[in-house]
Amino acid sequence: MELETLTPDDWRPANDVEERLSAAATAGDLPEMLRILAGAPLLVPGLRDGTAEEQRQRLFTRDREGVPYVLVFTSPEGLYRAVATDGWRVTNMTELVGGVPAGYGLAFNPATPIVVLVEPETVPTLVPTAASTADFVPANEGERLLRDALIAPDADLALGVLVTARVLAPTRAVDIDGVLTVPVFTSTERYDEFVAGWDIDLPTRSLDLVAVLQHWPGPEYRLGVNLGSPIELSLRGERVPELLRYAVSLAHRLRQQPPPDRAVPRQSPSVSTAAGATRTPDEPEPEPGPSENGNIADVLRGFH
Repeated sequence: MELETLTPDDWRPANDVEERLSAAATAGDLPEMLRILAGAPLLVPGLRDGTAEEQRQRLFTRDREGVPYVLVFTSPEGLYRAVATDGWRVTNMTELVGGVPAGYGLAFNPATPIVVLVEPETVPTLVPTAASTADFVPANEGERLLRDALIAPDADLALGVLVTARVLAPTRAVDIDGVLTVPVFTSTERYDEFVAGWDIDLPTRSLDLVAVLQHWPGPEYRLGVNLGSPIELSLRGERVPELLRYAVSLAHRLRQQPPPDRAVPRQSPSVSTAAGATRTPDEPEPEPGPSENGNIADVLRGFH
């Protein structure tokens, strides 16, 4: 994968996605740009109508050193800078990865400062797909659900499985590509895969993921879930409080649902909050978590 920096004087971010991409590009953080793209609406020019075969033939591409790259954009404004067309199709990363012809790379936002080139051999690894996870053997039901949620993709299911998981958490952080990372694992199998790849001694203890989030060391630490596996997830440290709020909100909603064949009690138990206080069910809902405010990209897929 490659990050190219362009600085046309008249370019400005057209939306929130491009503002976040611009900040990551300025920092030279290609993995962060890929995380943002993984959850963003994407525009592919020239696919407004026609049969599937016609659509494939009408893909807008540019060659780089003899390799064709399909052009993809995160706004109409960026698309119009590079392509003379009246039409485009809105897609997502999962659909895009599954539909790109073999031997083609992806060029995101060419002719802008937020351009990213993904080589053909890397395209299948951008998001989990049925093909890329075909050989993956879940160690438990939670991992099976997480795999299916990432393939779908189903943000609510992925988050629900994640925040209710029991994990193996390390007793110390690990430096991964210059970023302090707290790697957690949903099974001993995922832990064994990770330590074998890094050849490190990493003592762990079994905890609820929520307990890890409640004792987060700081925004400079990244959360990594099942790193190196097909069900890998990653989250910047400053986003951890959002994930914790999502967990509290989910617990509140579950408390409000009556058990099967039983009446709703007159007053449900209070719910613990991240600050240690309690809140009764008739109080307002917590602030929405990542799934509800639309910024799910960091949770759906990570690239360490």
